[in-house]
Amino acid sequence: MQRLARWRANTEQEEERDRRQRPSDPRAPWSGTWWSTPPSDLSRTTRDLGALGPVGLWAVEDSFGWDHATVRSVVVPGDAHVYEVDGPDAWADLCRRFPLEVTASRRHDWYRATGASGRWVIPDWSRAVEDFGAVHLTVDGYLQTAGRAVAVTADTSAVLAGWNPDETYWLTDPAPVTVAERPWARRNDTWVEDLP
Repeated sequence: MQRLARWRANTEQEEERDRRQRPSDPRAPWSGTWWSTPPSDLSRTTRDLGALGPVGLWAVEDSFGWDHATVRSVVVPGDAHVYEVDGPDAWADLCRRFPLEVTASRRHDWYRATGASGRWVIPDWSRAVEDFGAVHLTVDGYLQTAGRAVAVTADTSAVLAGWNPDETYWLTDPAPVTVAERPWARRNDTWVEDLP
């Protein structure tokens, strides 16, 4: 998949640049990339909560103040191979199976958030797609794992960063089949279906 190959190339370029330009002391006042998600232009889904809409309207790690959303119902293929991140062990396993080192680009932010230093990795999504069509983060997985240093090997850790609870990133094309589309709006800090 071209998007994942492009993402990997960009991640490697960023890591190489930051290795040359940034101090190795994790306490240095630098900031870089925080997220460990797949590329943001991939399709993402969450469960439907009926009249409340999808979980994705309500459970957002980094809200940018959005007041409008378009929601599409999808049909998940019956043969979809989805990796479940239901806690730190599952996140560590995914990072261990498909490691991509990001120490230079993440060390300062992840040290400030976790107090841990050393080598850092994220899953190499361009390799994970060979085994999985999607990766789903359960609500429990989010609560147990997000923002923490998770040991991957004796000298390597990872942070689940930038994910939303109950979020599934679809690594493969085509994206799930669109069945319906509904506009939603946030009014008085509550999401409601924006009916005409």
